[in-house]
Amino acid sequence: MGEFISETCRKKLIGIVTGVGAAYLLYKAIHPGLATPKDDGEDLLIDRYGNSTLDSIGALGDHNICSNSVKMNLQDLKTVLTILRESKDPVIRGAILTSIYRIPGLSSHQETFRSEGGISIVAESLDDPLNFIKTSAVMVFNVLSNDPVNRELLVKYIPQVLKLATSTFQEFEQLPCLRFLTKLSQSHQNHQMLRHVIPEFFHLLENGSSTIKFQVLQILINFSTNSLLTFDMLNMPVPVSFLFLFSYFQRQDILNDLLLLIGNLKEIQRSLPYRARKHEYCEDSIFVLLFGPNSQFPSRLVYLMAFPDDGIKLQAARLVTNLGFVCDPDKEIQSTQVRGHATRGLMEGDQGYFCKHCLFLSHNCWN
Repeated sequence: MGEFISETCRKKLIGIVTGVGAAYLLYKAIHPGLATPKDDGEDLLIDRYGNSTLDSIGALGDHNICSNSVKMNLQDLKTVLTILRESKDPVIRGAILTSIYRIPGLSSHQETFRSEGGISIVAESLDDPLNFIKTSAVMVFNVLSNDPVNRELLVKYIPQVLKLATSTFQEFEQLPCLRFLTKLSQSHQNHQMLRHVIPEFFHLLENGSSTIKFQVLQILINFSTNSLLTFDMLNMPVPVSFLFLFSYFQRQDILNDLLLLIGNLKEIQRSLPYRARKHEYCEDSIFVLLFGPNSQFPSRLVYLMAFPDDGIKLQAARLVTNLGFVCDPDKEIQSTQVRGHATRGLMEGDQGYFCKHCLFLSHNCWN
C-alpha cells in the first residue's frame, strides 16, 4: 500500500510541475538512486541589503536552467502542500521543496502561499533528520523572505536555521542558511535572536571559504550598524591570525567589506554615547588586536593604501583618519609599527606629519 501511495505521489508531482527545466529537476530528484539536484539555478550570494548577487569566483552553473515558465494553479498548490505535509518519503519531500523554490511565479503568489499554510508546512521540514531536506526548506524561505509580510512570519524560525548553519561543515548547506540570516539581519529587531552566535560568525569569517566569508560579512556588517552590539563585537576574542584577513592578496569584495565592517565599529566606538560608558576589553579581543597600543593593524592599512582599487584605498585612508595615528616629529618611528617604512626623516604635511618614504601614498605613520 505504501509503495502504491508513493508511486501515486510521484506521478502527481510530475503532472503538476511542468516545463522543461522543472520536469528535468524533478526527474533528477525522484529517479531512484539520485540525490537532490544541485543548486544551479539560484543566485549564489545575497548582499547585506537582501539583493541577489553573483559571486565572481565559483558561481554555480547555468542560471538559465529554469527559464521556462512553470504554471501552478491553486488546486495544484494545495495538492503539492498536502503531499509535502503527509509524505514521509525524503525523495518526494526533497523534490517538492526543490520544485517550490524554483517556480518563477512564486514571488507573485506569496499571499496565496501564505493563505494555504505554506510557510508552516515548509517549516516542518526544518525538523527533518536529513540535512538536505532542511536545506531545501531554507531555500524556500529565501524566496519567501523577499516579501515583507513573509519576513515577519519567518522570524520565529531563526533559531532552527541558526542551528543548521552552525552544526554543518558543508558549504552547500551553510550558504542557504547564511543567505536567509542576511536578509533577516537587516532589521535591528532581529539582532537579539542572533547575538549569541556572533562568535560562530567570526569563526566562519576566518576559516570559511571565500564564498562563506563574503556571506558572513553581510551579516556582520548589518550587526555593525547596531550600537547595542558594538561592544559584543569589539570584545570578541580572536587569534592574531585574524589580521591575515586584511591581506593585499585578499579578494577585493571581501577586503572592501572587511574594511567597511571595521570602519562601522570604529565609528560607533568613537561616538559620545558609546564613550560615555566604561568598557573593558579582554586581551585577545578584536579591539586590542586592531586598536591596541601594540597593534599591527596600522601597518596592514599602509599596505592596503597601495591597493589597485581606489575604493579600497579610500576605505583604508578613512580608517587611518579615524584611528587618529599621526607621527611625532620628535620621535623615531618604530619599525614594528610600520615595517619597511622606519625612518628618522619626517616631513610636515597638510594633515600632520608623514614619513617621506610613504609620502607618495599620503599615509600617516605611527609611533
